[in-house]
Amino acid sequence: MPEIENRFSSVEQKGFFSKLVNGDFGLAKTYWLYGFVVGLVINFITRIVPSLGALVVILALAIPYQVTVLLGVWRAADKYQGRTAWAILAKVAAVLGWLGVLGSLGVLVEVLGYL
Repeated sequence: MPEIENRFSSVEQKGFFSKLVNGDFGLAKTYWLYGFVVGLVINFITRIVPSLGALVVILALAIPYQVTVLLGVWRAADKYQGRTAWAILAKVAAVLGWLGVLGSLGVLVEVLGYL
């Protein structure tokens, strides 16, 4: 039993981003809350920022967050015990998300060119 207790205590001691990148929050929470909802908020903020400097800061923070979430979605899909179709769809969405990250990097480089 000590081996099981050690595993649980090590998972509980992980930080938020460590849990997120490892898919420890579960597929639904990782995808819908940390990916979809937070992604909508970030998208909204990038549309209303008043300056290019603020946009650079937001993108510089958002891109690593997006990478963390996409890795978390992929890993949570690997751990998912429910219907296989949900795990497959989540992985397809993660691949499409990587295309979004590449687009965000392109925008960041373009905006940096204006500064």
